Amino acid sequence: MKRVFLLISTLCALMISLQSYAQNLNQQALLEAYRNGTLSQGKIEELKKSQAGNSQDVNRTRRVTALYQDSTKQNIPIGLTMEKDSLAVVHAVESRYMNRIFGHDLFTNSKLTFEPNLSIATPDNYVLGPGDEVIVDVWGDAQSTANFTISPDGRINIPNVGPVTLSGLSISEATRRVRNSLATIYEGLHDGSVKMKLSLGSIRSIQVNLTGEVGSSGTYTLPSLATLFHALHVAGGVNDLGTMRNIQVYRSGKLFSQVDVYDYILNGNTDKDIALLDGDLITVSAYGKLVQITGEVKRPRFYEMKQNETIADLLRFAGDFTSEANRNIISVTRRQGGEYKSFTVESSKFASFNLEDGDVLSVSGSLDRYENRVEIRGAVYRAGHYAIDENTKTLKQLIARADGLREDAFKARALLYREKADWTTEMKSVDLEGLMSGKVADIELRPNDVFVVSTITGLREEYTVSIYGQVGSPDIYPYAENMTVEDLLVAAGGLLESASTANVTITRRIKDTKSLNVRDELLETFTIDVKDNLVVDGQKGFVLQPFDQVLVRRSPVYVPQSRVTVQGEVAFAGSYPISHRNMRLSEIIEAAGKTTPAAYVQGAYLLREMTEEEQMQNQALQKMISKQAMQGADSLNLGGAEETLAARQYVVGIDLQEAIGNPGSDADVVLRDGDVVVVPEYNGTVRVMGSVLYPNSITYKEGKNLKYYAKASGGFDNQARKGKAFVIHMNGMVESGMSAKVLPGSIIIVPSRRIKEPVNWSDIVGVISSTASTAAMMISVINLSK
Repeated sequence: MKRVFLLISTLCALMISLQSYAQNLNQQALLEAYRNGTLSQGKIEELKKSQAGNSQDVNRTRRVTALYQDSTKQNIPIGLTMEKDSLAVVHAVESRYMNRIFGHDLFTNSKLTFEPNLSIATPDNYVLGPGDEVIVDVWGDAQSTANFTISPDGRINIPNVGPVTLSGLSISEATRRVRNSLATIYEGLHDGSVKMKLSLGSIRSIQVNLTGEVGSSGTYTLPSLATLFHALHVAGGVNDLGTMRNIQVYRSGKLFSQVDVYDYILNGNTDKDIALLDGDLITVSAYGKLVQITGEVKRPRFYEMKQNETIADLLRFAGDFTSEANRNIISVTRRQGGEYKSFTVESSKFASFNLEDGDVLSVSGSLDRYENRVEIRGAVYRAGHYAIDENTKTLKQLIARADGLREDAFKARALLYREKADWTTEMKSVDLEGLMSGKVADIELRPNDVFVVSTITGLREEYTVSIYGQVGSPDIYPYAENMTVEDLLVAAGGLLESASTANVTITRRIKDTKSLNVRDELLETFTIDVKDNLVVDGQKGFVLQPFDQVLVRRSPVYVPQSRVTVQGEVAFAGSYPISHRNMRLSEIIEAAGKTTPAAYVQGAYLLREMTEEEQMQNQALQKMISKQAMQGADSLNLGGAEETLAARQYVVGIDLQEAIGNPGSDADVVLRDGDVVVVPEYNGTVRVMGSVLYPNSITYKEGKNLKYYAKASGGFDNQARKGKAFVIHMNGMVESGMSAKVLPGSIIIVPSRRIKEPVNWSDIVGVISSTASTAAMMISVINLSK
């Protein structure tokens, strides 16, 4: 048992560890999804819902949502059910995004590659080069189509015309040159009778070099239609040190362009995504000024700033203030020398305050205060918040604005909560009746006033009445004024067939709020009779009061039909009614036509269904068996006895022969509903089980004792507890000890000091009867009592 307990403890610890590990993996997966920019909008919404009710945390979740919406990432489903950890995840995600430089994820997005579309028409400004394929179509009076690939020296060779140099020319320039060359063999190109068109077939590849602060610097082979942004995407984007405001492109050894990616992100200026040529060099230097803005802006994070850019520029980059921001001032922390310096910048200076590298800006939220708001609660038709304005300046006007008092308003006293100058709260009581009638002066409203009008029912506990006993739905019901016993009987589904109408009791609480002494009487009691149609006899109706209890008793003569079943060797086996109180065993056998000649009367037994009390005792017995097993006490291997103990029937040991011979005696058992009387056939064997050398069934011999049958089964083994052996007779009786009497059909059980051979309880049950499985329970009782 210690091993089992240790195993269970280990398994429980393992399950707890696995659950914790799974939650940790789940959270790590979520954070990794944010780190990679792959968390879906649905999961963001789930985070928001899990934090409902906490305004500060909801605001943070909104900011995380805004951070997500600022980027276009692919959606990867991620399980998110850990509500208790979701706030920590929100904080971690918020921190992760705030610590990123704005724009750095643009070129690492797997869905935004800037890859050129090779299926569109060739731009007229596309510059041809070696490796490009051109298609020359001629139609009209003359027709021909030919494909040419520009050679490494930049030429194509047109039959009957000769070489034509196209490298370095745009599509429109190349078209004019080829037309002029073909005009030497197609005269119709001069007068328009012959048409010609040059288009691009397959394009060449170009090589560009990327250096500096990129994910992976090197030389990359790209389509000739590739642009700067596509090259940056292929190179893994800009790393944490790289600039987004001054990416330089060198062409033919000279600076060709300086690109500010913020202009593309914020303004959609696609001119910044310049087309590349073979041999271009792209250089990404380290960022210049890096500042951070936190708090109530739509995109709180790090931003790269140019020389002379101001707070106004930063606010534009950050998407401006949130709705909860204090727009009047921004706090700036700047490191100067070996210490920090703080600046409080007012809104008028946002456009002139230049930012420096390392500045940290903080935008605080608005105060949770209102300059002109009041609230009215309780028994008015339209409770809620209202503004102090020209139409709502006084308390009476506020009530009118809320569409007046409800009929259930408690007018003797209302409460006005008012905020003092030091932000503490004071309360003033208001005579609402006098206020509405004009006898009391009206009260002028102040900001943040809260006026509470209580209801009449809200100032007392909820009134109920209850009904118990023989009714359709015994329960507690809401009390209503002028409610009668008849009304409550109808609400409870009426009387049951078993109900007594002659003795209905109502109990009532004694109410005396001014009493100073204890009374011996606990309740007031009333007894009434109920006639047909649920009418109270003797008066029109008994009016109930709050908390009254109505008790409807069972009629003393009402008894549901009861029956007993007789099985086995009787003339008329079957079910028989219990026709009178204290009906006995001999009467049922007589009603069944008495026993047959084949009946073994001494082996008859009785099966009885457990009452609720007996079931409780049975559960206690199961606990005792389990406790004994854990303590390792000597006992039988009950292997399956727990299941039999859970049954609703048990064996009653009877002496049917004595009951028939002496009707009305103690042996003549009084029967009850559900009893099953079994009269078996004669069984001329004795079964020996337990700690013997050869458990077996032995032919019964009259007068032989337990030792004889044990010897016939090979004798006791070394572990046998001979003095604890016992005999189960067919009629359910049990005798213990070596002197126990053995009868036909008996079972001899020899316990062992340790479990040697499990007792097959299905065999025991089969010997007694197919319905007598609870005999095992009786054996367990005897074993525990030793």
